[in-house]
Amino acid sequence: MEKLGIKEKQLLPSRTVFHGTGLSCSLIGKIKIDVLFGDKDHFCREPIWFEVVNLDSPYHALLGRPALAKFMAGIITIAGDYQKSAACAAASSRLAESLVITEEKRLLDRVVAMASKQPGMPSDPKETEAQGSFQPAKETKKIALDPEHPERFAVVGSNLDIK
Repeated sequence: MEKLGIKEKQLLPSRTVFHGTGLSCSLIGKIKIDVLFGDKDHFCREPIWFEVVNLDSPYHALLGRPALAKFMAGIITIAGDYQKSAACAAASSRLAESLVITEEKRLLDRVVAMASKQPGMPSDPKETEAQGSFQPAKETKKIALDPEHPERFAVVGSNLDIK
């Protein structure tokens, strides 16, 4: 936008939403620019609306469906700066990686916060059994369930009422 000499006050408001860019970007506005298609012998000048965004991208312009549909007859060749494209692609990759790392750190912080609110768990499973929520009465007795199988028994309180 700056290299074309376009000032922000020349932009019109826009409610367009971008999809498929891979990164979030803020929409600044839109502007109609005359674009020349073709070569010096065969060309066509057409006004095209461009949505302007604040996005570090290897592309200076993305032609969307409306522009491509308008010029379906022929091949569109666009020249660009390959060094700038490679630098922008590398920067976008670093940005995407940092966004993923930031999101993973946020989720990890959330898990740690949730874990700190939980009561402590003993590391030894035998401690868990000993500290269960159900604790038998101090005075208990074993009652055989089957005389032929002494390992089968029930534990009941010894001070229970007969009823």
